[in-house]
Amino acid sequence: MNDSPNWFDAYFSPTAVLRLQVTRRLFEVSSPFQKISVFDTCDFGRVLALDDIINVTERDEYIYHEMLTHPALFTHAGPERACVIGGGDGGAMREILRHGCIGSAVLVDIDRMVVDASRTYLPAVSCALDDPRLEIRYEDAAAYIAGRQDEFDFIAVDSTDPAGPGERLFTPEFYRNCRVALRTGGILTAQSESPFFDPGIVENLYASARTAFEHVWMYTAIMPSYVSGLWSFMFCSRGPDPLRDFQQQRFAESVFDLGYYSADMHRACFALPPRIQQRFAHVLS
Repeated sequence: MNDSPNWFDAYFSPTAVLRLQVTRRLFEVSSPFQKISVFDTCDFGRVLALDDIINVTERDEYIYHEMLTHPALFTHAGPERACVIGGGDGGAMREILRHGCIGSAVLVDIDRMVVDASRTYLPAVSCALDDPRLEIRYEDAAAYIAGRQDEFDFIAVDSTDPAGPGERLFTPEFYRNCRVALRTGGILTAQSESPFFDPGIVENLYASARTAFEHVWMYTAIMPSYVSGLWSFMFCSRGPDPLRDFQQQRFAESVFDLGYYSADMHRACFALPPRIQQRFAHVLS
């Protein structure tokens, strides 16, 4: 955190920053893997930060977690088993387990202290972590997924930035292992950084995924608390097309109380601004 006890600086780059006024500092610890901080702010409510990078805010976390999960789950014809890589706050798993067709799920996060902090300070985010369908594993996710074959219908990579333990989750080897871990017709999504501030990271990530998946799409959402406000997600498929195969009837019959994702948003989020489409065309389907 910065020198002032009343502000948190979320850096977009060395020369650009989002500054949040802090009203109360609740928790700060250095785990074996990263610095974990929880604090209350004026505009975004409670915030979970990892290594001084915003991970979750109460005000807009629903956008990120809905968009990481539902575009894939409403494209797959009948997902039954899911895996979240990272995502120890529990928000992505909360959205996945809204789907009654999911019979079992695995959350793999290397840092138990993130899960514990979310359980304590972000109960609305972590509320599904005690679901009986869920198994939580505290281990290296890259090593875990390397030992799986034809096991999952859906994998969500809810990773930190490509540094430290998260670096292995951006490699070609990781995505080749994920493809093997997916069943035929399976889908993988991943958070894929800011196309404006991190184009090199974005390009390398999609190139890594293209070594394993023939079809790779980018889609976007507005995330006010994340770098630049426009956030990208990656959609990798072992068959289904997110536009052609959208399960309109299943979505219409769902009773989810969603704040951002909708049938219209499903279609719209895959329409990229021309500059982004041109910049990354060589690594997109």
